[in-house]
Amino acid sequence: MRLHRLRISAFGSFPGVEEVDFDALGAAGLFLIHGPTGAGKTTVLDAVCCALYGVVPGLRNSARTLRCDHAPPNRGPEVLLEATIRGRRLRIRRSPAWLRPKLRGQGMVTENAKVIVEELNEKELKGDWAGLTTRIDEAGDLIGGLLGMNLDQFAQVAMLPQGEFARFLRADGDDRRKLLERLFSVRLFTGVEKWLADHRRETGRTEESLRAQVHAAVNQMRGAAGSALLAETTLDSDSDPLGWSAALLAVADSAARDSAQACTASETTLDSARARYDQARALAERRHRHADAVLRHDELESTAEERADLETLLAEAAAADRVLPLILQHDQRTALARAAIAQAEAVQVADVAPEELAVLEQDRRDEIARLNQLEPEDARLTLLRTDRTEAARELLSLEKTEHEINDRLAVLPDDLQEAELRRTASHHAATTLPLAESAHEAAESTLNKVRHRDSLARSLTQAQASQRALLLALEQAAPHLFLDQEPFSESTLARWERRCREEAARLQELGSEEARLGVVRDGLRSLRSEVERFGRAEVEVGARMAELPGEFAAAAAELGELRSRVAEIPAVEARCLTARGRFDAALRREELADELAEAEEVRRAATDEAQVMLDRLLAVRQARIDGMAAELAASLVAGEACAVCGSEAHPAPAESFADAPGAEDEEAAQADSDGAQSAREAAESRVAAVASRLESAADQADGLPVGDAEAAWTAEEDMLSGLRALAATEADLAARVETSRGELESARERAGEVRRALAELRAEEAALLGEQDRIVARLDEARGDDASVAERRTRIVSEADLISSAADAVAGAANAQAAYDAVRDTVDLTEEDAVRARTDAGLELARLRMTAAREPADVREVSQLTAELADLENRARQNAIDLASARTRAEQLAADENRLAEIIEAACGDDPALAARMSRLAIEADRLRAASAALRSAASAEAERETAHEAAVRAALDAGFRSVEDARAAVRTGAERTTMTDRLNALRDEHAAITALLSDPELLAAAAEPPPDLARLAEERDQAEHEHEDRTSTRDQARHRHDHLTALAADLATAVKRRVPAEAAHLLARRMAELANGTSTDNQWDMALSAYVLGERLRQVVDAANDRLTHMSGGRYLLQYDKRRSAASRTRSGGGLGLRVLDAWTGIDRDPATLSGGESFITSLALALGLADVVTAEAGGTEIGTLFVDEGFGTLDEETLDDVLDILDSLRQGGRAVGVISHVPELRTRIPTQLHVRKSRTGSTLTTHA
Repeated sequence: MRLHRLRISAFGSFPGVEEVDFDALGAAGLFLIHGPTGAGKTTVLDAVCCALYGVVPGLRNSARTLRCDHAPPNRGPEVLLEATIRGRRLRIRRSPAWLRPKLRGQGMVTENAKVIVEELNEKELKGDWAGLTTRIDEAGDLIGGLLGMNLDQFAQVAMLPQGEFARFLRADGDDRRKLLERLFSVRLFTGVEKWLADHRRETGRTEESLRAQVHAAVNQMRGAAGSALLAETTLDSDSDPLGWSAALLAVADSAARDSAQACTASETTLDSARARYDQARALAERRHRHADAVLRHDELESTAEERADLETLLAEAAAADRVLPLILQHDQRTALARAAIAQAEAVQVADVAPEELAVLEQDRRDEIARLNQLEPEDARLTLLRTDRTEAARELLSLEKTEHEINDRLAVLPDDLQEAELRRTASHHAATTLPLAESAHEAAESTLNKVRHRDSLARSLTQAQASQRALLLALEQAAPHLFLDQEPFSESTLARWERRCREEAARLQELGSEEARLGVVRDGLRSLRSEVERFGRAEVEVGARMAELPGEFAAAAAELGELRSRVAEIPAVEARCLTARGRFDAALRREELADELAEAEEVRRAATDEAQVMLDRLLAVRQARIDGMAAELAASLVAGEACAVCGSEAHPAPAESFADAPGAEDEEAAQADSDGAQSAREAAESRVAAVASRLESAADQADGLPVGDAEAAWTAEEDMLSGLRALAATEADLAARVETSRGELESARERAGEVRRALAELRAEEAALLGEQDRIVARLDEARGDDASVAERRTRIVSEADLISSAADAVAGAANAQAAYDAVRDTVDLTEEDAVRARTDAGLELARLRMTAAREPADVREVSQLTAELADLENRARQNAIDLASARTRAEQLAADENRLAEIIEAACGDDPALAARMSRLAIEADRLRAASAALRSAASAEAERETAHEAAVRAALDAGFRSVEDARAAVRTGAERTTMTDRLNALRDEHAAITALLSDPELLAAAAEPPPDLARLAEERDQAEHEHEDRTSTRDQARHRHDHLTALAADLATAVKRRVPAEAAHLLARRMAELANGTSTDNQWDMALSAYVLGERLRQVVDAANDRLTHMSGGRYLLQYDKRRSAASRTRSGGGLGLRVLDAWTGIDRDPATLSGGESFITSLALALGLADVVTAEAGGTEIGTLFVDEGFGTLDEETLDDVLDILDSLRQGGRAVGVISHVPELRTRIPTQLHVRKSRTGSTLTTHA
């Protein structure tokens, strides 16, 4: 990459347009960039970076804007750079973002950044620039791809900032790493280090989790087995968890088989006791049913009178139902007659005959027909009135137009004459306008000359005042300069300034020694703080070492006690199950007591129903027997033999009565009786079953009330919950034990690290104390009478700036005097006279321009007025004709309207309009028709009411009632009849059922038996149930324990199987992570993987730097790459980036911090050049054709300076140009090609001396 041309506009400290020809500067190979401090030397380099990358290096890029504050408000910052990169000639134009004034209104608006990249097409004859892109991102990709390096790399390679490399030379490994990581990417290797560390932590967490799972599985098996089973096993669960679990399962299986055999024997005994108890309870139930039936039969005998009353009421209700339709019809006809009479009275025509109303209606209908014939005339009258209104409006408009035309014709001739006069005046002004313009330009030119002369006079006065003020300030600030009484010429002031700058440059180099002294003192304070901190850490670690063994023992003891408590869980679970069973049995006992009462109620109802059905069956059967003769007579056939007597003659067959039952009736009654009997038996069975379950539940509850049973179960549940909560904390407590063990090991490691660190810190403190003494001696010699070197340099730089400003003021005053003398006698007017003459000429010119500008409008106005006069005369004649025609038509319309209005008014009579009269007549006709219909409807309704009343009376008498009101009172609703029928049937059915129940052979036999001893049989059954429940509970607990232990043994086997590979994986991951991060004992240099890669890059830089350092130091010094971790490194893995300086005169390697200012400069310059070579090779071999070397030459003696310049001169090989940035005066004589940066109150400028 080679620079050709740079143009800067309103950028940095340059307000105007400055241009740098790098081809001219680089022709000699070596050129110098010099100027006062703050003039803008670094701004030139920033402009190059801004053009290439769009930003500037370092903290300067964080500034609010890159625009020069001295630039005019409307001039934006812009950088144009022509450069050849990899054989392509590019022109890059960039404008950073800036705030410009708004084009309209007040305030500022942001102008966004812009870029234009062009390429010179040298293959064509014209050599035109071809545009490549105007997008910022595309420009960055294009230039970055061609250069092969980012901004940080370019700033290190092409601009060689010496101050930064001096810090790099003295820095520790961590600070060197930060710079090298900006230049050489090691993200891949740091990513590997991070991944290995994360992988180690992940595998560690996995291995610890699996170990805890094994311990948890063993503890769960201990808790599930209980102390009895654990006592029968002798194996150790920690050494062989799988063998221990197998032995525990064998013991549990044997216990489960023994409990199952005992449970089977108790079940047989329980079945026998339950059978004896059920038989005795059935006998007692039948005896109870017989006694209840006898009692109910006596109660039913007293309801015979109630049954007779119900039969009478139901018969009367049936007769009333036949009369009820006629009664309702009579009520309906009465309501209709009343409504018709009320309607006739409402129209107030009750006393008028319907025929008279019809005549009145017809009269009105005839008049409506006559009026309908006049509707066309009425519509024509409306149209005539509309036309007359329109004609009047037209007549009024024509009269108004006539007045307007006459008014305009009266004034138009005068307007036309005035327009002619204005046209003549504007034409004359247009012909004289050129002469007025010439006079105004002459007056303006004279005024500008006067103002320029006066401005130069004011500038001369200001320059002379500034010269006097600056010389006075300089005399007060530096009186020693005025002792020789030399004249204040520009050359004298320049010599004074050069002397001050040279001394300031020398002190600048010593400023780095002051900075180093501050760094050393800060380092000493930091080291002492670190020594104190590590001392405190040593005490803390010792105290912690004394506490941790006790904490570990306490945690282990707590864990053992917890595991013994957790082992009680199975026994508590068994007790909890038993207590829950008693509580459930107590609840069932209460529920079954209610259910038994309900079942007994159902049994009594079923018994009653069965007795009723039996009585009904017997009644049907007896009735059929009584009517058997009629049934046989019904089957006789004339001429055939009788089935009883064999006679073929049947003189008097028996007649059947209406309600005589037949065979079907008897079969239906038999079916109903059988169904009721089955329901009774089912109810009895349910009562027996519920009573059995009730007794079983009472036995299982052990006689405890529900509240006591629940309290016992809750107490066991609380104890079990507490034990389970303890079991849940077992894993955390085990982890705490492991953590305590780890903390003990970490504390031991930390104690060793603290002791080693203290030894290293004390050694480094001694080295820094020696360096501090050497630097203080050099600085005391250099600062003279000033308080410090920095204050002395600040004073001298301030004097140099005053001298520079005074020189600029002397030169400015001389230039102002010459400029004023050149224009002083060119004009003799005052500014006031020149302004007055220009104003008079301007006013006359403005008047003529305004008058001449009206000429086209005046010509158009004359033409328009002439045409308007002719048009108005034509319109006046036509309007007179239209006005006469409109008056004639209005008179004719008025006559027609009056004629038709007389006819319509006669037909309307008293009504306001023809339509209103027709509407009134139609309404009256409709009302007359409605009144006639209402009279006829009332007469018809009254006749129908009389007929309905007579029919209702006859029907009531026929049904046996004395009147219609008696029949209406006998009517019963459906619900009333249903209630009566249900009550009658219930009494009959219950009587029949009780009678049948008392004749049941089973009940009669049970009543004859002695009562059974239920209490004794229940006691025998309960004893058998208690024994069976205990053995069942023991069997279930043994089975549950065995199944639970089997599942836990499988979990334990799975956990052991998963833990083994996890331990191996964690061991491998830990060794790899410690090796890659430089903390492994196998890594003797404490060097991380990324530090190793950067170390190899640093080794290449050192090799390249030694090629030049040998020559510049006269063969005395060589840089050495050191793998060891520096004493100032703050991390355990800080090795691999050390630097030492080998002194050939002593044969001893030294710390770079012990080099003097000049030695540090040449060493850091060699290091910078070496780094540039390595970064260039890393970027793909991009050749840097233009280099810049910044400051530091003032610390070199003459011989060393020659050697350094020889090295820089050697960089010109291959056409390379090297720019040196320095304040050293001697370089201005040694390097004739120079770029001079000047500063002033209005900004900086550039001057090239090639």
